[in-house]
Parts: sequence; C-alpha cells; structure tokens
Amino acid sequence: MRKSLNDFEIEEVKNQAREKLGICRKSGDVIGTQIFSILSIYARVIYYPLGESAPWGFTRISGCRDDASLEKPFVAINTSISVDCQVFAAAHELYHIWYEQKPDVLPSDLLNEDDKESNEKRANRFAAEFLMDEVLLSQEINTYKIKTFCIKEVLQLAQLFVVPYRAMAKRLNEIALIDERKLDELLDISEDMIGQYRKRYAISVPNMENRILVDNLAELSTTAYEAGLITYEKLEYQLAICGLKPEDVGIEKQSINAFPSDEELDSIMEE
Repeated sequence: MRKSLNDFEIEEVKNQAREKLGICRKSGDVIGTQIFSILSIYARVIYYPLGESAPWGFTRISGCRDDASLEKPFVAINTSISVDCQVFAAAHELYHIWYEQKPDVLPSDLLNEDDKESNEKRANRFAAEFLMDEVLLSQEINTYKIKTFCIKEVLQLAQLFVVPYRAMAKRLNEIALIDERKLDELLDISEDMIGQYRKRYAISVPNMENRILVDNLAELSTTAYEAGLITYEKLEYQLAICGLKPEDVGIEKQSINAFPSDEELDSIMEE
C-alpha cells in the first residue's frame, strides 16, 4: 500500500484547487498548456533546457535568504522534459507559491511519491486536482465512451489534459475508477514502452521541448533598444540569452558606417 495523504489533507487540497480554479476563472475548462500563462501571473518564469535527468524545475520565493528584493517568486521550468511534464511541474510549483511560500526543487522522479515528504505529495495532489478536475475528467470519459482503462485509454486521456501518463493513471485511482492492482499494472511500464505505445496508437503531445524563454526579457530589451537606451550590440547579447536574434523580433541588422572614400573626402573639402 502506498503512503498517501489522509482524508483531511485530501479534502483540504481539493478545496484549495477548486478555489484557485474559480479565481482563475478556469472551472470546467481543460487547463493544459494554459498553466504557463497562469504561472506567469504569479511568478517570473524562465524556461530553459536543463537536461533530461535534471530537476523538472525549481522555485525561489521572495523573503527567503538573499531573495528579499524579489517582487515575485522566481520559477525555472526544465524544457528538456516533455511538455506534459512541464505542465505538471508548473501546477506543482503554483501550489508552493500559493500555499507554502518557500523554495522548492522538483526532482526528476517527481511522480514517484514513495520517499517524498508530505508537502510534495500535497503539491502533486493539488496539481492533479487543478489540471484534471474530477467532474471534467468524468465528462471527457463519457464523451469518448471509455469503458476500460488500459494503456491506450490512459494515454488518450493524458493527451487530452496534457499531463504525464503516470499522473493520469494515478488520477484515475484517486477518483476510484481503477483499483490499486490496476494502478500497479499501469505504472509498471517503462518510459521507453510508453513512448512505443504512443507511436502505436498515434498519440502525441505538443512539441515545446528545449525552448528558451526568459520571462519578458526579449520584450524589455527590444523596447529599450527602440527607445535608444541600449546599443544594438547589447540588444544582440540580451536576445541571445533567449535564443533569439534581433531580426526575430523585427529589428533589422544595424548597418556599419564605412569611412568615406578619397573621392568623397575631396568632394566634401571642395564644399
């Protein structure tokens, strides 16, 4: 039997998720990649490929040591992982921002809760409740007339909600649609096999891997250049941090002023 949250903790997290869905006006809506826009409201976010085995992300909170000057929490999301994992990571971090206000690092085995502390389990359960609302999930199951929950069906539902396969399998257990034995069977599948089944059933996830986005650095840099506050070279440098070039944001390459020729100098002197 897995160590899980008690009934009181689960009910509390459910209420927290419902409250935030209402505040964000997302009740009855599939969140999916909208989570990135929601996260940007409450944090300054960097999306950067840290490596497949690196943490899924981390958060620094204003008021922590050396962070007292931060107006918003600082969050980094690892874009080396698939977008469904990025979605879950973002929702997980929102829990820490909204309810704990302390630094957090998301390990690459985030969904394996066997050795996780209670607050990490709460954050995972919050992410599940926020991204896969029970009523909405049941509606989608009825819409697609899903009667059994084997690998194909779990992958289909995971694709609909843009969440990891393992997170969807656990969610189906949380809302009592599958028992512990079935959950163990679904989780006892390697990542390589999950990839093979996705190809077999033509199930894909949006390609948002390895992207680089540094909050609003590109916008601020471009605006500063257009206002004459920074040089073209400085603009190039700052956009390069975002994986961009000036022409990518509509700024033409700066022409290099050449020295006048001898004929031009003579002409100028005659004038």
